[in-house]
Amino acid sequence: MLSEVLTHLAPEPGKIYCDLTFGDGGYTKAILDSCDCKVVAVDQDPTAYEKALQLAATPDYKGRLFPLLSKFGQIDSAVKKNFDWSFPCFDGMVMDIGVSSGQIETASRGFSYKLDGPLDMRMSRLMRKSISAYELVNFYSREQIADIIYKYGGDRLSRKIAAAIVDARQKAPIETTGELAAIVQKTCPQPRWQRGDDDMLRNSAARTFQALRIYINDELAELESALRSSEYLLRPQGRLVVVSFHSLEDRIAKNFLYHCAGKRSTQEAETNHVVPSFELKSKSVVQASKEETAVNSRSRSAKLRVGQRTMAEPLSPFGPLDL
Repeated sequence: MLSEVLTHLAPEPGKIYCDLTFGDGGYTKAILDSCDCKVVAVDQDPTAYEKALQLAATPDYKGRLFPLLSKFGQIDSAVKKNFDWSFPCFDGMVMDIGVSSGQIETASRGFSYKLDGPLDMRMSRLMRKSISAYELVNFYSREQIADIIYKYGGDRLSRKIAAAIVDARQKAPIETTGELAAIVQKTCPQPRWQRGDDDMLRNSAARTFQALRIYINDELAELESALRSSEYLLRPQGRLVVVSFHSLEDRIAKNFLYHCAGKRSTQEAETNHVVPSFELKSKSVVQASKEETAVNSRSRSAKLRVGQRTMAEPLSPFGPLDL
C-alpha cells in the first residue's frame, strides 16, 4: 500500500519521519524520494539494519537516513539513546505490521510454510535467548499450542492441529517448516474451492504459522507499545499511519486511535474535559486498490488507519511511558 501510505503520511521538505518497520526499505525510500526530508528507519532484524546502513551511505540518502537497530515497540528509548532530541521529534510515523517479504522468502528464517527450513520464526537473530518455533512446537503442551493457534490465528480447528503436532513429535522431533506444514495440511485438508489458490491466508497451514510467529515475537505487545509511544514522539499535526494484515493488529490500532480521538467514551471525555490527542484522518479503514491486489495478493488483507496528532497532552490509554 505504498501509494496510500504516502498520500496519508504527506511528507514535506525539512521534516523528520520515522519508518518503524524498515524491512526491505520500500516506505523509507519512497518517503525520502518524495521530498527533501529525513527518515529514522527502525528494524530489529540485523539483516534489515545492515541494508538500511548501506542505503544511508549512498549519495542520495547520506545525511538524510538514520538507521536504528531496535524493536519498534522500544522506539522511545531507542531515539532517546541515539539522538540528542527533545520529545516530540517526528512529523510523521509509519508502521507496517508483520513479516517482511525478505524474511518470508528466506527459508533459513523459518517463517514460510512454502519453503522448507529450520523452525525459527524469530524476527531478530539477536533474540537467541527467546524461544524459537522449534522449542514451542516440540516442548509446549497440547493445550498451550492449541490456545496459541486459536488466540493468534483464529483457527477453530486449533485443538485438532495441536493434537496432531503432539502425536507427530512423539515419533520424532519436528525440525523444519516443511514438516510442520505437512502435519497441519494433512490434519486440515484445504476445501476443494481453495486448492490451487496462492493466497497465503487460504492455505490450511497459514493460520498456524501466523499464530506461532505472532506469539514468538510478542508482536501485539510491541504494537501497543509503539502506538502509545507515538503520542509522545509525534509533533502537533504529525501523522501516524498503521498498516496491518491481521484482525487482532487492526483492532488494536483502531481502538488506540478511537480512544485517543475521543470516540470511545464521549460522555466521560466531556465530564473530565479530556481533549483528544489524535484526530482521525479517514472516516473508515483504507484498503488496497484492485490494481494492487491484482499484482500482490498479500495486500488483499491489508488495512490502513491514520490519525493526526493534536496539541493535547498524551492520553496514554495503555499506561504511562517512562520518558
